[in-house]
Amino acid sequence: MTPISIFGVTNNTVRANSPTAIFIGISLIIIIFIRQSVRIRSKRLERSLNCEAPRDESDRFQFDIFGIVKALELGYHFHNKSSLEYTNSLFGRYGETYASYIMGYRLFFTHSAENTKHLLSTAFSDFESSPLRKPLFEPITPHGIFTLDGPQWKASRDQLRGRLANLRKIIDLNVCEEHFQAFLKHVPNNGGLFDVQSCTFALSLDLQTLFSLGESIDALSFNQSAEKKQFFDDLLFVKTRIVHDGFRGPLRHLYPKGPFLRACERVRAFVLTRASREIRKRKKKSEMVVLDEDSEDITQLTDQALSILLANDSMSTILSGVFFCLAKDQHIVGKLRKSIVDAIGLSPPTWNDLGSLQYVRWVIYEGKILCPI
Repeated sequence: MTPISIFGVTNNTVRANSPTAIFIGISLIIIIFIRQSVRIRSKRLERSLNCEAPRDESDRFQFDIFGIVKALELGYHFHNKSSLEYTNSLFGRYGETYASYIMGYRLFFTHSAENTKHLLSTAFSDFESSPLRKPLFEPITPHGIFTLDGPQWKASRDQLRGRLANLRKIIDLNVCEEHFQAFLKHVPNNGGLFDVQSCTFALSLDLQTLFSLGESIDALSFNQSAEKKQFFDDLLFVKTRIVHDGFRGPLRHLYPKGPFLRACERVRAFVLTRASREIRKRKKKSEMVVLDEDSEDITQLTDQALSILLANDSMSTILSGVFFCLAKDQHIVGKLRKSIVDAIGLSPPTWNDLGSLQYVRWVIYEGKILCPI
């Protein structure tokens, strides 16, 4: 029997002049050209900023020029829940910053505080990551800060900074106290165990939805409405799926997206309704300049609100880490309590009081070191 290849030619080969061979050849040339262009641009940027050339994984993946084996290795560790140990071992091997090729992309991994600060403060536009981030975040926030690069990213960042510029005006400490009292209802009085991470996540989400949507979703309430409960579950599912897909990389295409897209649609519809209500309220008070299109106002506010909610893990992670550390050291708890009572008494603090709580600030900083984000 004459062997037949999948391309319809004999002897298990592809003829050099066949359309398939030509297409494969052209594709390989394009991929190699793009990779070399990125490499040259990166080298120029490194020289212009006097950066040291980062170490890479070429000693392990010398012939994996497209990063396919690396992608499969990442997928393996993600599936086996060993991603953290795997990542830490690579930092131990290559240092605090190294480069790797994954499915044609040159990616930089770092846990350097200096590099991270430089990237987020002034150099974000030098590292275009939207081809990687955009597919993850576009279904939930198509025009948010997580899907943008360059001037658009800077404009979105400035808009968010403007919203967060005057915390005294937008955050009511009395309302924050009410939500904290709701948090305490989930803490056992007898010193028993409870899930501090899920409770601090709910607390931060209650506070941030109050700020960004104009109303809390009452995640800590025992009488949460069905609509808000659905929003909470959908948002948690969306955030989890984004994290998982980020680790999976190109392998994420092997997983069904239907439930994720439907959850994104419900979350966005929930926020869109609140954004429309907030725009109408602001226009009645004449506190904002009306843009040409009402829909532009609403879309912008929706994307900003969702960007804040998608990033709320930093607040809950810090709080849960601090509470976890305090639970193991009653001496520090007593010292912390005494410092607060001595500074402001037993009444809830005002904005002017917060500046005098120096020991509280030290405890939070120490918690961030012991339980980093």
